[in-house]
Amino acid sequence: MNTNKTTMSEYKIGHTTYVVKTTFNSAFCESLLDILKRLIIRESEKFLGESGQKSEKQAV
Repeated sequence: MNTNKTTMSEYKIGHTTYVVKTTFNSAFCESLLDILKRLIIRESEKFLGESGQKSEKQAV
């Protein structure tokens, strides 16, 4: 049985208010930690590619 739980959060940054809708699906196999790791790695690789430096010489 799939049980989805949705929450709404409101964040104010400067003069902008962001409303974030989060949905949790208990049947989903990938954890939030796994998703965040994947996104950080992808963005780091993109950044390193744009800087023109090799990853082993780049400070993170």
